[in-house]
Parts: sequence; C-alpha cells; structure tokens
Amino acid sequence: MNDGIKPVRRVVTGVDAQGRSKVLIDSAAPGVKANTFKQGTGMTDIWLWDQCPVPLSGDRDDGNVEFHFEPPDTGGRLRIVQSDCKPPVYDATTDKFITAEHAPNKTPGGTWERGKQNLYNTRIHKSETVDYGIMLWGERVLVTDAGEHVLTPGDVVVQVGSWHQWSDRNIGSQMAFVMMAAPLDE
Repeated sequence: MNDGIKPVRRVVTGVDAQGRSKVLIDSAAPGVKANTFKQGTGMTDIWLWDQCPVPLSGDRDDGNVEFHFEPPDTGGRLRIVQSDCKPPVYDATTDKFITAEHAPNKTPGGTWERGKQNLYNTRIHKSETVDYGIMLWGERVLVTDAGEHVLTPGDVVVQVGSWHQWSDRNIGSQMAFVMMAAPLDE
C-alpha cells in the first residue's frame, strides 16, 4: 500500500544467458515507506548496493529490500522522497510532532539528529553519507546552520555529511537522492 505516495516506475535492465540486454523489471518500485504521521508523504527506495564496485551480474531485485534510512556501510541507495507543503491553515499549537532543538544524538538507524521538527520541517540531521539530491518537481527549502536555499525542479544539492533540515512551505515536492556511505570526519 502506498498511502497516497505517487508510485515510481522502475525499469531495470540486465543481460540474459546469451549476453543480450533486456528489461528485468518494469513495475512500480515496491520499497515504499509511508510517513507514519502524515499521509501522502514518504520515501520509495529504488535500488540499493552494498559494495563498490557493484556486481553487474544476476537477476536480483536490489530495490525490494527491508527499509533502513542509511545505506549499507560500504554501499549506497537511490531513493525518492515525496513531501507535502504546509497548508495556509496550519496551527502549530495542535502539531503533536513538534520537537525542540536539542544536543546532537545518534538514532538507532545511524543518523545524527538535533530535533526541531514539525509536520512540515524535517528534524535537523546529518548522516554518514554523501547525498546527491535532485529536485524532480515542486519546491523544497534546504536549511543549514548558515541559511536557507530554495530548490526548484532541475536543481541539485550535494549534501556532504553536514547538518541540515528540509522545509516544505509553498508546494509539495518529489526529490531523488543517491545516498553513498561515507564516514563522518569529526
């Protein structure tokens, strides 16, 4: 069930026993992780690799795996994130998902976070990854410790293990992220 998340079609190619290219998969990506507190938002994992270089043989579906926020320690993932915008009638006093900013702590999933979230702003976080984020449609605001940057379709952000937050203010969005494991340099 996608809970209002736009299905993402995956067309995955491979090679048959005679060495000819072919399509192995042509269907909606099965790895949908709906946001538990906001319908119509969430993440769709497209593909995952657990090592580099990636093995190019086989007919496995590396997009139909158990959900984890972080990629494998020696690999990466391609993920689509769908977000909704803050409505004009949003009332922060009734938002039970607001958290105050706090000292950094590491979550069980491996992401570092500092809180300060609500229904339309992610928590302030950083991960042990280099992320290539490509805005597919909509608008999203990247918030860093030093300021804000509005992203629109075609914009690309390279997130290099730094603290950030995403804010959805004016319209919803869909972004593709390639997340590659990388150790934090503290």
